[in-house]
Amino acid sequence: MSKKHNKSLFNHKRKILNRKKKIQNKNQSGYLLGIGPHMVNSIEVALREGDDIHVRKIVEGLDEYELAKLIEVLDFSSRKKLIEILGDRINPDVFPELNDVVQEQVIETLDEPQIVKIANELDSDEVVEILEHMDEDEQNHIIAQLDPELKYQVQSSLSYPEDSAGRLMTREFVAMPDGWTVKDAKEYLLKNQELPEDFYEIFLTDDKYHPTGQIALDKLLRAKPSQRLYDIMDGEIVPIDVDTDQEEVAHMFREYGWMSAMVVDKRGHLIGAINIDEVVDVIHEEVSEDIMHLSGTEEGDVYRSVFSIFRSRVVWLITNLFATILAASVVKGFQDIIAQVSILAVLMPIVASMGGTTGNQTLAVVVRALATKELTSCNTLRVIGKEFLVGLSNGMLFAGLIALITHIWFPEHQIISLIIAIAMLINLTIASLAGILIPLLLNKLKVDPAISSGVFLIAITDSGGFFVFLGLAKLFLF
Repeated sequence: MSKKHNKSLFNHKRKILNRKKKIQNKNQSGYLLGIGPHMVNSIEVALREGDDIHVRKIVEGLDEYELAKLIEVLDFSSRKKLIEILGDRINPDVFPELNDVVQEQVIETLDEPQIVKIANELDSDEVVEILEHMDEDEQNHIIAQLDPELKYQVQSSLSYPEDSAGRLMTREFVAMPDGWTVKDAKEYLLKNQELPEDFYEIFLTDDKYHPTGQIALDKLLRAKPSQRLYDIMDGEIVPIDVDTDQEEVAHMFREYGWMSAMVVDKRGHLIGAINIDEVVDVIHEEVSEDIMHLSGTEEGDVYRSVFSIFRSRVVWLITNLFATILAASVVKGFQDIIAQVSILAVLMPIVASMGGTTGNQTLAVVVRALATKELTSCNTLRVIGKEFLVGLSNGMLFAGLIALITHIWFPEHQIISLIIAIAMLINLTIASLAGILIPLLLNKLKVDPAISSGVFLIAITDSGGFFVFLGLAKLFLF
């Protein structure tokens, strides 16, 4: 292991300890020490007045974590001014601490030599996070100017697909031939000065560097010196292919309870390892992404400019507009009936709204189940049947309730109570089925269910609810 990497690991640990201390030392106002409303207000005033000296003086005593948080809480224009004023004075360790969206915005304000200087002070995975937002030409120009060792590591990581195991993995791990004895292994660990700072398992390989098993450190310590590693290793390993999607990697860690896992290339050679800390970040990222997609928003909208947020959300809103126009078209087809029986206009939103709520409940469960691999080909039919029965049960319950309420509201129109009860039963049942069938179909077509399911569900529950209710009204009343 290089001296640079040892130093980076030490710095990483120091940053984590500092962060924990700051979190523990929150004051009564609820903000981190050093980053309070007074400081933020002082910075904003100094930026507006163009007082560069005062700006530098205010941030002078902040460490990289505090400065990153300060940059994030500023608005877009103030953030840009602060970066321009600080320039090369910014510690490179600030950049990994920034939110991805803010990091991208900050990097865009820097010129190429500044970016190269920052990159040469960071670890390869942190450099990859910065470069992967750039186009290929920009990436190549910056990579060409990196230190040779860092250049190789970054090029290797970027050669793998985004959000893949190849991007997640680290090349710092401990591997040994499975034919060594326990004594050989212990001597290697004691004498080798380039071991990772933290590791819990030793990976074993054959003479062609194919993984054959692994041994936990505690098991190695308890073993007899004369024992061969292949006699005490855990041979039931599941190597991760380098192109495996990070969401699948997270699922495998959850399923097998791993602390670390081997990564192999297409030839089955051991090339890296993924540790649990990287997977925790992936889980947070994927969960946040799915939640945001369900509502047509994006993670990091808090830090984006007004135009950027508008541009990302308008597509979703336009799609929803067409879904509501479809529902309005259904109502338009029955406008003569509504004109003659005005109470239909009062009641029909209830049917559509209840259908939408029911469908969204099912949709949330199914999207999560697909993401966590809980919904598989083995149990799909059973889950569909279960959701049908749930929708039918809800339909019967709320059909009775709405019939009673309608009867109380409009006692002179008893037939309307029957119509809305039947419509409620049908729409809630259909909504439950739509809530599971739509994401299943989209998943089958390799489309992210979290992104598109909501639009299709709205179209079905609103249009279907209006059509069923008004259609039954036409059938029974005219």
